[in-house]
Amino acid sequence: MTADRFKKRALRVLAALNGRAPVPVTKGGAAACILHLGETRTIRCPADQLEAMVDQGWLHLSRCPSSGRTLAAVSADGVTWHKRMASGDGFAGQHREVTSANIDGQPDLTRNLAESPLARLARPGGAQRDAWLNHGQVAAGERLRSDFEFGQLSPSISASWNPARTVRDSAGAHGDPQNLSDRVLDARVRFNRALDAVGPELSGLLVDVCCFLKGLEQVELERKWPRRSAKVVLRTALAALDRHYNPPPPQTRHDIRHWGEKDYRPTL
Repeated sequence: MTADRFKKRALRVLAALNGRAPVPVTKGGAAACILHLGETRTIRCPADQLEAMVDQGWLHLSRCPSSGRTLAAVSADGVTWHKRMASGDGFAGQHREVTSANIDGQPDLTRNLAESPLARLARPGGAQRDAWLNHGQVAAGERLRSDFEFGQLSPSISASWNPARTVRDSAGAHGDPQNLSDRVLDARVRFNRALDAVGPELSGLLVDVCCFLKGLEQVELERKWPRRSAKVVLRTALAALDRHYNPPPPQTRHDIRHWGEKDYRPTL
């Protein structure tokens, strides 16, 4: 058994088991095992390779309490190893969730969904738990970050020799307005309006998490907040931000114009 053949077999088995409940494993001969993925779908794997994946910690074998059959499930280490190998980018790739996106009218751009702290809070927590943030709240946070980046508001820590980048003066990230394009100025106006709509109590948290990509634990440590409190405040801030970007339709007011007694009749 060569290393390349074992790697290809392991990638195939782990990809098939990822996201599934434990599947039954039966013998397929003297030196083979069969993993039953469904009623008609199976994967045949040499027994020694299956044992090697178990020894590596990529697979976890258990026994069904009712039927007594052997069950196989991919472990957390197996998911991490598969992601690292499939990405082709070493250990950095296992922490990425790369997808194709359409950003600012430009199609087929590569986007890392795990880059923002909002991505983890947008995933369901299990079969009985919904995601902490809904789609509108995540989209609002990404929209704020987009204006932050297009407005060139991030501080520069080194010299930039890119001629396409806007010239900045010694004042820092804001630069001279005369040297900024209309697109940059529009992004800054949208960014400032969004923060004003949210209010000073919540805007700082949005900038830290959505723009500077700080983790919630870091925010709680810097602001001396109780543990797990930043997650609650963040959802409130994103809900206010989403309401700014997508304001609800105005509601018709039904004001009381007159109090009448039992036999009151209006005058025509």
